[in-house]
Order: sequence, then C-alpha cells, then structure tokens
Amino acid sequence: MAKGIVALQKLREQAATLKKYHPDWSFNKIGKKIGCRHSFVSRWVRRDQACEPLHDQSRSGRPPKADAAAQEHIVMAAQLPECRTAADVAAKLQQDQHLSFSVTTVKRVLRQHGLQHLSPVARPMLTDSHKLARVKFAKAVLRRDKTSKRRWLNTDSKIFHLHKMGRPLRRWCSPGARGTVPRPKHSIAAHVYMGICYWGVTKLMFVTGTHKQVSKFVNPKSKRLYAGIGSSEYSEVLSQMFVPEGNRLFQQAGQWADKWQLQQDNAKPHKTATNMAYIAENVPGGHFLTWPACSPDMSPIENMWAWMEGKLHKEYQPKNVEELKDSLEQIRQSIPASMLHNMFDGFQARMQRVVDLDGEYINM
Repeated sequence: MAKGIVALQKLREQAATLKKYHPDWSFNKIGKKIGCRHSFVSRWVRRDQACEPLHDQSRSGRPPKADAAAQEHIVMAAQLPECRTAADVAAKLQQDQHLSFSVTTVKRVLRQHGLQHLSPVARPMLTDSHKLARVKFAKAVLRRDKTSKRRWLNTDSKIFHLHKMGRPLRRWCSPGARGTVPRPKHSIAAHVYMGICYWGVTKLMFVTGTHKQVSKFVNPKSKRLYAGIGSSEYSEVLSQMFVPEGNRLFQQAGQWADKWQLQQDNAKPHKTATNMAYIAENVPGGHFLTWPACSPDMSPIENMWAWMEGKLHKEYQPKNVEELKDSLEQIRQSIPASMLHNMFDGFQARMQRVVDLDGEYINM
C-alpha cells in the first residue's frame, strides 16, 4: 500500500526505536508490530546502527514541479467543498492562483501528504431541535459525577451479516484486470441484543430478524406476525436478558448493585408504557436519561459493534447462521476489560465534544 513521505519517515523511526529498546526482537517481529516487511525493517535499522540518516537523500534528475509553497496550495485547495476530484483541484489552482499542474501531479502531492480519495460517511440530517436535545443531554451527563457512568448498562441491537455487505474498496488496476467481487442477493444475518457496562458484557440474545427466526407475536393492527422486533418481544429481552444480566454484572463487581441504570435508544418497541413501567419496577436505578434522537455517535456501544464486526470478518469465516452465532459468542467472550474501561471513562470527553460542537456529529 502506498504511503506518504511523512508516514514512511515515521515507520522508519519506529523500526529503529523498537530495535533500540528491544535488541532481542527479530526484524520479522518488529515488522509485524508496525505493519511492514522484515526487509524494510532490516534496511532502516541497519542504516540507523551505522549512524546514517533515515530520511531520503536528494536524488538526481528533474526537480519536482511543485515546490513546498505550491504543495501547500494544492493541499488547501483539495479541502475546499467544491473540489471533489484531482481535476477540480487543478482547475481551481489554475483559476485562482494561476498555477498549472497536471492531474497526476496533484494526485501525487496529495498522496505524499497522507490524503486519500474517500467517500463521505452518510448520516441522518440533524435539525436544530436534534442539536439542542444532544447538547441538553450532554450537559446533563457532565453535571453528574464522573464515576456515575460505571453504574450504567448501555444496551442496543445490531444486525450482523454472514457476508460483508459494504461497498467494495477501490484499487489501482488496468482496465482489463478490474475483476469482480461476489455479492449475495440476500445475505444471511443475525439480529442480536447485547449490553455493556464498565464491569463486563451481557450475554447475547438473538431476536426476530435473524435468519429463519420468525416472530411469535401478532401485530394487533395488521393481525399478522411482526416482521421485526415488537414491544412484546422486547419485553422478553428485558425480562430474560437485560435485567438478570445487569443484576449479575453489578453484583459480581460489588458495585452499584442497588443503583445501576439501564440505557436504551428511542426505538418504538423500547419506549412503550409497558416496557418503561417494567424498567422502573425491576431496574434498581430505573431508566437512564432519555437518549436524544439520531445520536448513535454518542453511544459507546456503537464502537463495540464496529470492533466486533471488524473482528468477525477478519478472523472468522462462518458458513451458515449457526456458525455466525457461534462466532459472535466467541468474539463476545474475547472482549477485553480494558476496552470497556476506556469506553466508559472516556464518556465525559465524548459529551464535552458534543457541547463544544454545538450538537453536531462527533468522530470518536
């Protein structure tokens, strides 16, 4: 994978530093640590041991067309909203700065500075009322004691697909060698509920939406079985999993057993009067603050879902829904306690970020 000059320089320094502090480590082990080949590590460690510089020496040939000042103009132009492609950047520089660069030169400079041509992440649009609610929630959390997050059980559901359903990544290739990526028309999936807290993780509970798992509850309006999870099924999730598992986790920790709180999002099945009354009666600390709408970025469990999904497609190759369930259970059991501690200890900083951005989306 192509890396910018700055990134390569850092890798060289990392390799040399690791060898100094761990002289018994092999080049192969250092390479695995920093994500490079052992030949790369060997070359730059030996140069460092010979007291030779780790930066690239000046090369012969034509000097680069874009000097330092021109490169700065290219990088700044690329960050303008109207410049979406390298051709747009080249045209913008020609129009405003009277600088003439080819598209190839623009691409090379941008790569050298660590920029990538990526599509923006689509998110629900936040209205002014959404932003006000997010700020109000964040301020309410910040007014509480920092350790209060340790008595909070954060719950959510997630659909995991057997096959990776994301958009295929771009790669450089000749037109005739573009290739294809197989993609199922209907992917097998598992819909699962889980909760996390500072002290541990609940068990998994698979619900309607999982492959060949049909709801046993009838929608009173349509007189048909629910296509997704309904209020009655979520009542079972509360009584059979979240409440017992919450009591178990906090009792085992010896902390907040009589004060822990349940947090859930604002999905309609979660917020029915029956389920809210059950939470008030059976959860010692009741329900956590009302979660603002369109705010998955504020919840630490979303980071956990992303970690689990990445681990699923990287380390496991389930072939059917049962293997998918088993893989998710193994991943759940491998969740490190340090990750949970970091998520909940960093929740204050997450809320402060929301306040600082006046309710806009955060990247954490």
